[in-house]
Amino acid sequence: MGALMTKALRPIKSFNIENRAHRVISKDKPVPAPRYPDNIEDLKRTLELNPDIDEKLDKKDEGLDIRLKDVYVTSHGRPEVDVTEELRLKAKSKRALPLDRTVPPEYDFGFKEPEKVTYGRTTLRDAINFISAHQTSPNEVTASKIALEYKLKEEDVESVLKYFKTYEVYLPETKKTPEMFVGPAAMRKQLYKLDTKEIEDKKDSVVANTERSKDTA
Repeated sequence: MGALMTKALRPIKSFNIENRAHRVISKDKPVPAPRYPDNIEDLKRTLELNPDIDEKLDKKDEGLDIRLKDVYVTSHGRPEVDVTEELRLKAKSKRALPLDRTVPPEYDFGFKEPEKVTYGRTTLRDAINFISAHQTSPNEVTASKIALEYKLKEEDVESVLKYFKTYEVYLPETKKTPEMFVGPAAMRKQLYKLDTKEIEDKKDSVVANTERSKDTA
């Protein structure tokens, strides 16, 4: 696009270019750029103090030239690279070697979890646990129960449950299957139902065994 615009504007820019060039060249002196008022005042002040400033600037100062030729700079020290390398080696030699050379353990969340948690705070593991439990059964695992169990403020727990969720696997709708969530929450709900059913079955069996023992007695 830029090349096309350049080709299109080129005839307009080159129109009557020779006459315009001769008009500029035939001028006696080009028009200088305007000066700022402060610069004009500085120039007047300089001319008042030294009227021959233009001639001095145009001429070569022989005395200054001779003095510059007599100036020599010599260096008797070592290069900066050598000094820096020496300091680096000294600092490296003074560095204490590690006493424990065992491989550090790998943590579940990438860092060591605290052994003690102060009131009003929780760990990442506990937060994931009660968020997952709330997603599985929100009517039973409420914010008040979580706050009581983990020693947190109820309003803080409500904010956490509102703005944080565990990841879910979502399957879009196809021709054969409808859309559905098959993520961890759905699996946890199924496991929760199975665990609840097993507990109820065990409870019923215990009650039945108790009644049988009473009848035999």
